[in-house]
Amino acid sequence: MADLQSPSQPGKRPAETRTVTEVESGQRLDNYLVRHLKGVPRTHIYRIVRDGQVRLNGGRVRPSVRVSEGDRVRVPPLRRDVSQNAGVGRGNSDFRASILFEDSNLLVIDKPPGIAVHGGSGLRGGIIEFLRSRSEQYLELVHRLDKETSGVLVLAKDMATLRSMHEALRQNVSQNRIRKSYQVLLVGQWRGGRRALSHRLQTVRRPGGVKRSQVDTRGREAYSVFDPLERYSEHTLMRVGIKTGRLHQVRAHAQAIGLPVAGDRVYGDSDQNRALRKLGLHRQFLHADRLRFTHPVTGRKVDIQAPLPEDLAGVLACLETSRRES
Repeated sequence: MADLQSPSQPGKRPAETRTVTEVESGQRLDNYLVRHLKGVPRTHIYRIVRDGQVRLNGGRVRPSVRVSEGDRVRVPPLRRDVSQNAGVGRGNSDFRASILFEDSNLLVIDKPPGIAVHGGSGLRGGIIEFLRSRSEQYLELVHRLDKETSGVLVLAKDMATLRSMHEALRQNVSQNRIRKSYQVLLVGQWRGGRRALSHRLQTVRRPGGVKRSQVDTRGREAYSVFDPLERYSEHTLMRVGIKTGRLHQVRAHAQAIGLPVAGDRVYGDSDQNRALRKLGLHRQFLHADRLRFTHPVTGRKVDIQAPLPEDLAGVLACLETSRRES
C-alpha cells in the first residue's frame, strides 16, 4: 500500500481541503471519503484516518465520526487506482438500462445477480462503488440485497431522504409503510395457503467470520409472509413479503420450516442444488420483484416492479415441462 502515497506515481493529486455540503451532512467520515476518493480501497482510507493524515476542521478524528455542513475535511495526496472499479462484475454497462425509477431524491435499479451491493470482505468493489464512480452526486444504499439475489434495489440521493427511508423501515412492523416482496422457489411441497412466519433470528459468525442467521428466541424480531404461486412436483414457487430486514431473513425462515430456497449454498440442500444446476439454476432462486412505499419527499405512492430474470424464468420453464411430461 505504500506506493499509494509515492509522489512519483501517476494519478497522484496534491493535498486538498473539501467543505461538506448540506446534502452530505450527517454521514460517516469513512463513507464521505469513499465517495470522494474514487479508486482508493476502503482499507487504505481507514489507515490514513487512523494515522491522522485526514483532518476534520484541523483535528484528528475516528472514521465513524459524522460530518456536518460546513466542516472542512483535509485529504492527503493519494494515487487513485482508476481501474479499481473494474472488479464490480458483469453488467456494468447495463446499469443505465436497468434503472426502474429515478427522481431528484431516489434512484431504484434492477440489481443483477452475482454482484455485491458494496465492496468489502475481499471484494474489490460493488454496485454502490460503481455508481459513485460514474457520478459526483451523493448516493447511499437504503437497504441491501445478497450478492446472488436480483431485483429492486433503492439508493438515496441525499441524507434527508436516506434518514426518512430508514425510519420507515424501522417502523415497518407496526405501520407497514414499505411493502417488499420476493419471488422465491422453495425445495419441497408447501402445504396449505398463505402463512406468516415470525421466527426470531440471531446473527452468528461461522468459522472464517462469515455471518448467517439462525432461529433463536433471543434473536431479533423477523416477520415474513409466504404465499404460494405455483406448485411443482418437488418445488413450490412463492411470493414472500417481509416487514423486517434481517440478515438472510427469507432464506433462514425457509430453512426453519424445512423448505429451503432452491440453489441456496448456505441454508439449502446440496443434493437438490446439484439436481437444479442441471436445469440451469446456478444461484439461489431469490428475486426482489416488487417494492411499494410512500415517497418521503413528494408524499406520492410509488410502486416499482422488476421482472423475473431470464435465468430464473428458464428454471421455471424446465419445471413446467417436467410437470407436463410426468
